[in-house]
Amino acid sequence: MLCWLLLIPVTTCSWLTDLKLPQKLLEYTVRNDDELKRHCQDGDCPLDAATLSNGRCWGYEANCPFEMSYSAEMGVPKCKSPQSRGRFFDQADFGYVRERSKMHDICFSSTEEGSRLRCSDDLRHCHGTNIFFNFKSWNPTNSKRYRDDVVQPGEVGGNCEQLHVDVLRKNMAERGYLRSWAEELKHFESSPTFSVDHKHCDVIFERPTIVIKLDAAVNMYHHFCDFVNLYASQHINGSFSRQVDVVWWDTFSGGFVDAFFGDTWKAFTDSKPVELKALAGRRVCFRNAMFPLLARQRFGLYYNMPLEDGCVGSGLMHAFAHHILYRLNIAQEGPLLDSVRLTILKRSTQFRQILNLDEVSDLKQLLSDNKVWKWKEE
Repeated sequence: MLCWLLLIPVTTCSWLTDLKLPQKLLEYTVRNDDELKRHCQDGDCPLDAATLSNGRCWGYEANCPFEMSYSAEMGVPKCKSPQSRGRFFDQADFGYVRERSKMHDICFSSTEEGSRLRCSDDLRHCHGTNIFFNFKSWNPTNSKRYRDDVVQPGEVGGNCEQLHVDVLRKNMAERGYLRSWAEELKHFESSPTFSVDHKHCDVIFERPTIVIKLDAAVNMYHHFCDFVNLYASQHINGSFSRQVDVVWWDTFSGGFVDAFFGDTWKAFTDSKPVELKALAGRRVCFRNAMFPLLARQRFGLYYNMPLEDGCVGSGLMHAFAHHILYRLNIAQEGPLLDSVRLTILKRSTQFRQILNLDEVSDLKQLLSDNKVWKWKEE
């Protein structure tokens, strides 16, 4: 009996440990997920019944008025008019997630062993079950980055009861390596003999897997387009578990080097990402694969983003920031009373330099109580 009692908190707390979310994000995540809510109601949970039933929602769910959204509770976005706020919310807040949550069935099966593929408009975000890629045609030696010819006819598919080729064709307009998954999925076909087993697969990803194409890792602006869209995709997918695998779909022969911001992946997965080149020549099968929103979508977040004038603040960005900081155990030092922290990032490249940096240095001499720290990557 004693052992049984000791096992209960271990089982109950494991899902909280895996989620590892700050209190406010945990509230919204649990409240809007029936399975997590049951976990919370059945055992040790930091959320009380009133919190779980207060009706607040992220902002992209059906029947979620803005006044009850996460953004509204955070007091954003701040706009000149309600009309502007609505447009801004759809462009740069959880309305962005809502618009991309509308999915189309491309491959459907009614059995657990069968294949499924569902995608949003223009194949910007997809989710596949029991599907395969055969990389027999791709030789990574001397391969260039951003290739769109890695997958040839007969090299991607599943075993579908229904294959809606017309839906696939209608959503091929937004082609581009970092715009959609059109080039990788355009040859998707159904094979009646396929099943996820070692007869048909050289590599099987048993755990949920994130398959992601990536922007430049050397630039924070570009690379965090990857991360914020991945976070938005997790909202669409309805899961924030770190018990997932990640495949970096990078066609460069040297692979994807993430020296500067690689630690950020620890906010999304408990395992080391797998390089695409490690899968070359193999038949690769996925039990559960998510193909997230990409960094350079047309009217996407946030590389090609049109924004409503006169607005500031985004609940989606606020949640993303707190999600990343908490999961990476990054604590803020400060703010300090009566002090202002000014951070200047200076490029080490020949171009895009700050031309008046000396003037800023001269201005510091006029301040009575200032401290200067300089950091340089060697």
